[in-house]
Amino acid sequence: MSTLSASCLCGGVRLTLPDNFLYMGNCHCSECRKFTGSDYSSVGGIEADKVSVTAGQAHIRYYEKSSETVLAFCGQCGSSLFSHKINKGVFNIRLGILDTAPQSAPNFHIHTASKAPWHTPNEALKQFEYGPD
Repeated sequence: MSTLSASCLCGGVRLTLPDNFLYMGNCHCSECRKFTGSDYSSVGGIEADKVSVTAGQAHIRYYEKSSETVLAFCGQCGSSLFSHKINKGVFNIRLGILDTAPQSAPNFHIHTASKAPWHTPNEALKQFEYGPD
């Protein structure tokens, strides 16, 4: 299994993680759209304890979105890094921060019921109006 590297826009925060995502998908909920500033957020779920911060821990800022989810971003450049799903012990890594390509790609869309009105998700991928069943 290979190791992936990731970083924020300014390079102040650097992460390493195994190329062993539990899932990879595209979330269209309004909260992910606001957190990333894009039509949707491509994420890869991975056990939190498998992710290592190799530089810039002091730059990481956290926003407690709910009792179940904490969002992490770089306090220097504002890059969205990951969401921590506390009850599941999973980080949803924003795939856009990867510096090396993973062996897989997102294979589903979730929360399409609240997608941006100007965006049409890739019809070849499985779609869920809300979360997966």
